[in-house]
Amino acid sequence: MKSPSAIFNMTIACSAGLVTLLGYFIPPLAGIRDVLLQWAVILAGFALLVGIINLLSAHFRKLSKAKKGGFYSLVLILSFVGSLIVFGVSGPDGSWSLLLFNSVQVSVESTLLALLTVVLAYAAIRLFHKEVTRATVLFMLTFLIVLVSSAPLFGLSNTPLLSELREWLSSVPIVAGARGILIGVALGVLAAGLRILMGVDRPYGR
Repeated sequence: MKSPSAIFNMTIACSAGLVTLLGYFIPPLAGIRDVLLQWAVILAGFALLVGIINLLSAHFRKLSKAKKGGFYSLVLILSFVGSLIVFGVSGPDGSWSLLLFNSVQVSVESTLLALLTVVLAYAAIRLFHKEVTRATVLFMLTFLIVLVSSAPLFGLSNTPLLSELREWLSSVPIVAGARGILIGVALGVLAAGLRILMGVDRPYGR
């Protein structure tokens, strides 16, 4: 049987979530919704601070005990301290902050996106070798159209037909699929949260 404190916590959490959701549909609850969202932002900020402290302490312990992978811990700590100093002195819109962001963050993101393109192409080739279906043909055609119309290959990116087709693919089926995935993720998170609040799942318990 669940303890009274667990039932109380579950009731508070479910009530806050329900009021926040209804605040988007019922105008009188909009004020309460905004207050609850502000509280959530404050709690998220404290949770982020606790997470940063926990991350740094874990890597400090790894460095002090000379465990395997200590070099990566040192890189993480130095990167965090350096970024904190640069953004603290220069500000989020300062020249040094923008230089650090464009030199590191943007470069890493561009590299990962390029790697993702190669992985998608390899996955498409493996799909064709394994089984040829309508889904694989559609995936390959979409991939090739978006790739050819985006990359400067043989001047095809300036073709009006390919540009219009790419815009349509990006704004209609791709956006619809992304929204469907986001809705599925949101429903999955909601179901998992309710199971944890009701005590059905205990991922952090014994």
